[in-house]
Amino acid sequence: MNDDRCPRCQWPLSDLLHGGSSHPVAAGRLDYRRCVCGTWLLIVNGALAGATRGPKIAS
Repeated sequence: MNDDRCPRCQWPLSDLLHGGSSHPVAAGRLDYRRCVCGTWLLIVNGALAGATRGPKIAS
């Protein structure tokens, strides 16, 4: 995954508000952040680790 953009819409993560929830975990810090396109992003220690939606496929 590209660590600095949403995998669905390519919006820069640095431009997203730091809303959502943040939790301490054994590996460091786990953050859930909502992108402008509606995708939930899973961020572990500042790096994108997962998303609820994959890349948008052009038809």
